[in-house]
Amino acid sequence: MSSTPSSPVRPRRPPTEHPAEHPAEHPAVSGRRAVCLVGAGPRALGVLERLGASAPELLGTTPLDVHVVDPHPAGSGRIWRAAQHPLLWMNSRAADVTVLPDDSVRVEGPVTPGPTLWEWLCGRREQLAQQAEAAGDVRLAAEVRAAQEGSFVSRSLAGLYLRQAWERVVTGLPAQITVHRHVATALDVTDAADGRTQLVHLAARSEPLAVDVVVLAQGHPDARPGVREQRLRRFADEHDLTYVPPGYTGDLDLDALRPGEDVLVAGMGLAFVDLLVLVAEGRGGRYSRDAGGDLVYTPSGREPVLHVGSRRGVPYRSKLGYELQPPAPPLPRHLTVAAAAARAGGGRLDLRADVWPLVCKELAGAHYAELYERHPARTALPRAGFEERFAAGAWGSAELDELVARAVPAVADRFDVAALDRPLAGWWAATAEELQERVREHVAADLARRQDPAHSPDAAVVRALLSCYGVVAELARRGLLDARSVAVDLDGWFHGFFSYVASGPPPQRLEQLLALSRAGVVRFLGADVEFTEDPAAGTFLARGASGPDEVRTRALVDARLPPPSAGSAADPLLARLAHRGEVVEQLLEDGGIRIGNGRLAVDAGQRLLDADGRVHPHRFAVGPWVSAGGWAPAFPRPGLDAGFFRLNDRVGRDVLHVVAGQAVAAAGAGPAPLAAEPGAGAP
Repeated sequence: MSSTPSSPVRPRRPPTEHPAEHPAEHPAVSGRRAVCLVGAGPRALGVLERLGASAPELLGTTPLDVHVVDPHPAGSGRIWRAAQHPLLWMNSRAADVTVLPDDSVRVEGPVTPGPTLWEWLCGRREQLAQQAEAAGDVRLAAEVRAAQEGSFVSRSLAGLYLRQAWERVVTGLPAQITVHRHVATALDVTDAADGRTQLVHLAARSEPLAVDVVVLAQGHPDARPGVREQRLRRFADEHDLTYVPPGYTGDLDLDALRPGEDVLVAGMGLAFVDLLVLVAEGRGGRYSRDAGGDLVYTPSGREPVLHVGSRRGVPYRSKLGYELQPPAPPLPRHLTVAAAAARAGGGRLDLRADVWPLVCKELAGAHYAELYERHPARTALPRAGFEERFAAGAWGSAELDELVARAVPAVADRFDVAALDRPLAGWWAATAEELQERVREHVAADLARRQDPAHSPDAAVVRALLSCYGVVAELARRGLLDARSVAVDLDGWFHGFFSYVASGPPPQRLEQLLALSRAGVVRFLGADVEFTEDPAAGTFLARGASGPDEVRTRALVDARLPPPSAGSAADPLLARLAHRGEVVEQLLEDGGIRIGNGRLAVDAGQRLLDADGRVHPHRFAVGPWVSAGGWAPAFPRPGLDAGFFRLNDRVGRDVLHVVAGQAVAAAGAGPAPLAAEPGAGAP
């Protein structure tokens, strides 16, 4: 008998024998069909919802057991669990987050709309507040009562929404489905002797789960340290220094950063923002307003001093504080799949050389369309003539630059992608204090601009960039990008630009950053900072391109999430599968050289590929670490028919097709060879 916690949920029918009481029994012997979801976060929730939606159509009345394996809470998983520091926020507004489909979703299976985070909060506000008060969580109760549509709610509150969404999905499953929750870590997946049944081995459980299909949905697995991280760790150990490697900030040990200690911080993205929260206000510091309305930080005395730098030398751009007013022009207009395919001419495109000019033109076109629509007094040529000539011009050409100069008199109203991307490029500070003031001026200007509808072309650019992101992903899916672009630039440079412009922190966090800088808790290092070791001094060293100063410290924080790396995942299940060659990193050919992009290789149906390129028809994978269409940069937004739901529907229905085929095989013929399974084949 297993000692693993397992909680069966059987909606709308009387209890029956729990199949996990015979965990090694194959589905074909028991007469029941079974699926295992490894992971219980938002993606697993989405797949479970789609399994329930299509099971009556594709399985008839065949009973189906769904085993869900995750040591973290169902619905939220690790990243969004309710039990984490209350000062850590979501990076999306409450009104922009959902995990349940709505009436906009177009999928093959039926859709039962569910509430968005904001709708759920509005419908349960006082109940949630009272529950928080009863549990002694005064902070959460206050947050629930004060939250608005535009609020960036805590991840703790988001975790409660995801938990309720999970319960809603489970309660709404058809009577033929039984969910078994295993609060455990999946250690391995192996093939049974029949060549079909999958055996899922769990920690603290002597017998494996026997299922027809496994869906890997672990979210963001940790990665084993890479070459750089191993080198920095060795140096730190040799010189008695502190090194904090990349990871989810809420799970890192930050107690090693001592009060008043100088600490180098590599990175100014969202992980850096989380670090600020935890070592400043999280250690007892307080914010208040002075007589002029500026935010002031009063230290607790427990904060370290953070010396922070990155390639750009500035934080991500602030989230917008307003919405674009309708009508919104259709997108895309310049960067379309058809336009890119025509440019490819039967070959493949380089993302930087071939696609980036179309991206820039798309962003600029949206910028000027909004300027003409909302602020025509700031233009000097008729709109129709401008747009016709703009559409015909090549990005970066002298003709296009001359057209913009004539049509938009104020330089500040022109779209400048270089200045947007690298605001410190070519700038030099004579002193460290001059650098601090320059970065503070940039952050303050960006913060003011992104909250002011007078600069609504900025919002149009963000909207256009979202469109470009989808087109570029489709180009990759269709094989129209060359190998280096997919393996290196797509996840690296291009995704970094997208995150910097369109997925920055809430404005409150940047205002807090300014206050921390004025209080001396944060010191800016500028752009193009190199973080290295100084063996002679026995310290870490940072030097940048924005000023003459060098900073040496005895502590370094890599403030970033580890990149996807299927081959070096710390997840024990993935590590074992990789060791046997049953999962591999996606490799792409570039001039005879094979380049890996770190993501788990799957076919077009999200089925796992092994080291020989063979498809395993009983193993699927979805999530941000999976190739093909298995990931998305954020939660789906309501009302936009998000790809999140379409992928979940496709995977759910494919899983059910496999299960239905297994039911037929169990009743009649013996096991079929893997190559004959439905959907098997090359990607």
